Amino acid sequence: MIEIGVFGSVFDPPTLGHKDVIEQSVKHFDRIILVPSAAHAFSKQPLPFAQRLQMLKRFVEVVSLSVCQLEISDIESQMLAQRPNQPIYSFDVLSAIEATHPDVSITFIRGPDNAAPAIWHRFYRYQDIETRWSLFTAIERIDVRSSHVRHILKNSELSEIECRQALDNLVIPEIRDLILSEKFYRPPLHSNESAWIL
Repeated sequence: MIEIGVFGSVFDPPTLGHKDVIEQSVKHFDRIILVPSAAHAFSKQPLPFAQRLQMLKRFVEVVSLSVCQLEISDIESQMLAQRPNQPIYSFDVLSAIEATHPDVSITFIRGPDNAAPAIWHRFYRYQDIETRWSLFTAIERIDVRSSHVRHILKNSELSEIECRQALDNLVIPEIRDLILSEKFYRPPLHSNESAWIL
C-alpha cells in the first residue's frame, strides 16, 4: 500500500526546521504532501497565502528527496473558498485528502512544536486524529522557527549583511534570497529611510 505523509504548517516562511522534519520522515513514506495553512485555526495572521505558496514552491524545487516524492497541496485554499472566514482544521484536511486517496495509508506528520501536549490538545478533534490516522512525530534536532525569521526581518536596525548572515542559520539560501528580493516581512519604510539595494 502506498504510504502518504501529510505535513501541514503555516510555512511563514519555510525554514530549516521544516526541512529537518521532512528529512526525518522521508524514509517512512512514498509521498509527502505539504499543506500550507490558508486560515489558521489559532488565529495567526501570516503573509498572504499566495506569497507563502510562492516560497514553498521554491523550497520544494530545491529540497530534493531521493526516496520519496515531495509535493504541495493547496487544499486548504480550496476549502476556504467553500467556507470563507472559517478556520480550516487538520482533521478536515486529513479527511479531505483521505477522500481523494481512498487506497493509501495516510499519516499525519507533526513537528516537535505541535507535538507538545499543550499545543496538540488544542487541535480540533485531536483524539479522533490519533484514532483514525497514524502519527509521525519529528524530534527537536534544530531549534529553528518561522517566528525567528520574522523577528530578524522586522528588526530595522540590522544591515543587509547582518540580516543575510542571520537568515543563513534559519532558511535555505534560495528562500533567503526570495524573502529579501520580495521584501517579505520588512517593516514599512519611513520617508527618511532607504530600502536595501539587492
